[in-house]
Amino acid sequence: MELPVIEGNLDDSVQEQREALTARLRGSIEGEVRTDRHHCRLYATDASLYQVEPIAVVTPRVREDIAVVVSACAALGLPVLGRGAGTSLAGQTVAHAVVMDCSVHLDGIAAVQRYDGGGGEVMVEPGVVLDALQEQAGRAHLGFGPDVSTSTHATLGGMIMNCSAGARSLIYGMTDEHVLGLDVVLSDGTRLHLDEGAALRDSRVHALTERLDSILRPLADEIDQRFPKTRRNVGGYALDDLLAQFRASTPGQYEHVNLSRLICGSEGTLAFLERARLRLVDLPTSECTALVRFESIAEAMEAVVPILETRPVAIELIDEHIIQAAGAQRIYAQDVEKLRFSDGRMPKAVLYVSWFDDAVGESQRHFAALESVVSKEAVLRLERPEDAQRLWAIRKVGLGLISKAQGTLIPMPGLEDCAVGAEQLASFIHEFDALFARYGRDAVHYAHASVGLLHLRPRFDVASAKDRDDFLAMGHEALEIVQAHGGSISGEHGDGRIRSELTHKFYGERLVQGFRDIKNLFDPDNRFNPGDKVEVRDPMGSLRSAYVTGGAAGSAPQTYFAYQQEGSFAEATAACDGNGLCRRKQGGAMCPSYRVTKEEQHTTRGRANALDAAIRGELSFDDAELQESLSLCLSCKACRHECPSNVDMSRLKAEYTARRWETERPGLKNRLMGQMFDVLNRNAARVPWLANAVSQMAPTRWLLSQLLGVATERSLPRYARPLQQQIRSHRTTVSDDAPVVLLFPDCFTNCNDPLHGLAAAELLEAFGYRVVVPQGALCCGRAAISGGFLPKAVELMHRSIEGLWPIVEQEGVQAVLALEPSCASALQEDWVEFRDPQHRSERERLAAMTDVFEGFLLNRWEQHPRRPDFVEPVEELMIHQHCHMKHTGQQLGSLVERCLGQSVPVVDSGCCGMAGSFGYRKENQAVSRAIAEDSLGRFVRGFEGTVLAPGTSCREQLCDVFNCRVVHPVVYLRDHCRPVMGS
Repeated sequence: MELPVIEGNLDDSVQEQREALTARLRGSIEGEVRTDRHHCRLYATDASLYQVEPIAVVTPRVREDIAVVVSACAALGLPVLGRGAGTSLAGQTVAHAVVMDCSVHLDGIAAVQRYDGGGGEVMVEPGVVLDALQEQAGRAHLGFGPDVSTSTHATLGGMIMNCSAGARSLIYGMTDEHVLGLDVVLSDGTRLHLDEGAALRDSRVHALTERLDSILRPLADEIDQRFPKTRRNVGGYALDDLLAQFRASTPGQYEHVNLSRLICGSEGTLAFLERARLRLVDLPTSECTALVRFESIAEAMEAVVPILETRPVAIELIDEHIIQAAGAQRIYAQDVEKLRFSDGRMPKAVLYVSWFDDAVGESQRHFAALESVVSKEAVLRLERPEDAQRLWAIRKVGLGLISKAQGTLIPMPGLEDCAVGAEQLASFIHEFDALFARYGRDAVHYAHASVGLLHLRPRFDVASAKDRDDFLAMGHEALEIVQAHGGSISGEHGDGRIRSELTHKFYGERLVQGFRDIKNLFDPDNRFNPGDKVEVRDPMGSLRSAYVTGGAAGSAPQTYFAYQQEGSFAEATAACDGNGLCRRKQGGAMCPSYRVTKEEQHTTRGRANALDAAIRGELSFDDAELQESLSLCLSCKACRHECPSNVDMSRLKAEYTARRWETERPGLKNRLMGQMFDVLNRNAARVPWLANAVSQMAPTRWLLSQLLGVATERSLPRYARPLQQQIRSHRTTVSDDAPVVLLFPDCFTNCNDPLHGLAAAELLEAFGYRVVVPQGALCCGRAAISGGFLPKAVELMHRSIEGLWPIVEQEGVQAVLALEPSCASALQEDWVEFRDPQHRSERERLAAMTDVFEGFLLNRWEQHPRRPDFVEPVEELMIHQHCHMKHTGQQLGSLVERCLGQSVPVVDSGCCGMAGSFGYRKENQAVSRAIAEDSLGRFVRGFEGTVLAPGTSCREQLCDVFNCRVVHPVVYLRDHCRPVMGS
């Protein structure tokens, strides 16, 4: 059954605007101009509730492009919107405008300058990601103070326009306090440099400043009375800060006025950022963290002021909802377990408390100070930096973990950005909780408690008129609570669309008119992000189509996967909340193709948005751009575990591709690599000497290149007599009554690397197990799944189960072990999630029994019949984990350490870029090798030791690209295992 296709009706005037802009910019800029529906749809959403399709998407390649585009838009009467990572929560980065995405190319960092007296500065382009700046500045022992939780992908341009802060804003404040100067473009294309004293040097800046003075002076008393005195406020424009600059300057001279501070937090409404000069701070010698566990939110809030007396740099709150959500993610589950009280109970709230140390070893003094103001039993000391880093990761992704929509039921922002003094936080939260109780709502609590910034997210059904009315009514009551506590309604996430009405009511008509006058001064034709800051917009207008309807239009087709957690294929594609973690450049594995292309369409978010649009009829289901986007998805499955919304793009891609193959011929190379892979491999292994000889011949390589599109520079896998045959002559070292494990003969181990299987059998026997290897044509179906040949995958699954299950029952098998992580994940996840009802109970039981060998050996360490001794290695080692097992954390490293008696680093590498057939295809060579360099280059270049890598594709890539010495961990451990005596 085909999915419904409803072609979108494009307004003629918009099409004319797109054509006019394209014609005007053709040959005038070095960057790209995109007006197709696919790219415009990708930029129609951000991390907020809203969906507004832009006129066009421009990715400037050099800074000079920005002024050209702004001038062209001024001539054509088109609005302009700047965008970085698109992580805005209030809707600031969606608009019917020409969107300029500076994150693709404008990411240059000038040389870091260190001051003699401490600190320093740096010049950056707007697309620079915060962590990239931190890495470069860190080499000079400097850093950028504001440390937002989205540091892995947030751009400095976005942080400036939002005036972002972070967990350590207690000492570092907000972004505007670290901006020394800005190069900007005004809406008519004029380029200005803004910094302190610029009015003395530039007559244009002086004229702007003078007119600002005339706007502000009459409002001085109103500003003094109505602007909140809290440390965290981004509502409206920063008139209080600007007024203070005027008061500190000589009248008419403006020597201390820095208009770049006004641009900060303006949400792109006053000027377009070209470049920023930023202040850098000295990094601390070290930092230590403790967690304090509480029985209630109220108890945690009462502890904030006493904890502040210990002089921390951060106090952060998470509640039981975030703890539960993190515990449900395999990637965080082990770390969440550390939060339990001594009696096994989970806390209702946790405070993260951190201190900077002037010297290494001061942590014990900080811990003791903390335990003097809270219960010692409640404190969890994080002695090791790596433990602190892993638990901080839960706090960093906390918002994403609880932002996933359930159909039309949304964890609503809008009420979650209030800030008060820390001393009032306890009473403030009490009143907020009472407000929620009156409306029958529960909410997630998380906060930058040290600075009194509270985030609360109750769930609302946005398809319900009552819920929408309740949300609006609660907003006005929340405003009264904020004003009564002298706080801010907009503490760090900005005004955007969702808070405009509340912000205007908070400041009053006179100050709002002042905002409008300033907007008109900088942008008289209302070109930049029109409506934002100065106009009231309906917070329930322009909502995402997925949030309004919950599912796709039309009847849902029958799917191959069940989507039990999400509800349907349509709801699975709509599960992305736009948090943008898939755009991160370092840490974790997703999304490998984005990391080298830096294009939104190659993020998990971009692919999910495009699929969602295709299902809803906003894009054609056979959209060429969608197919290109999915073609660079490596099916690494990192998104399944790392994405806070658990968007499994590998599964969605397989489902989409399977639907394509129902009406479209897949082509020979797709069928051979996906549908016939198991047959080809097995037949070649029957005559390995012939297959190996023929595969190395030039005519064969040419034929493979022509028929299968295999890159000629790739080394081809070699074949060997199958493991299933060789194991028959293997002489076991254990008795018949030893506990039995089944070694799954995956296609690679069985036909290409049977010695790995024999090594696994010997190692498992050394631990006291009898190993059985089932015979027959068994295959997990991974190649078929990745290629979208899902009927074939289901057929292989049933055939394999019929060969596996009788042995499992007859032999009393304790575990099914796989040497290839991608095959293990097929049995653990894909087989269970297929909708097909046949062998349902066997599939579920097999999934529960299946593990990779390292997981089995490590997790049952104390239960093994025996444990052999190992010889310590003499060479240097490192571990690169397969993408399908990265969510298991340090599992492989822990096993190697247990066995060899020394710590071996598990490098924080991403995907290797091979991904089965992906890296063999000619058209993917540049991307595949670029991914390898980005992921592994910094670790293996110049490394002269041995890399342990369990993935077949990973080992091939490491050899092809880096010429590394790389072995399967099971082989290495077998080779260093001493003979078991007295068995």
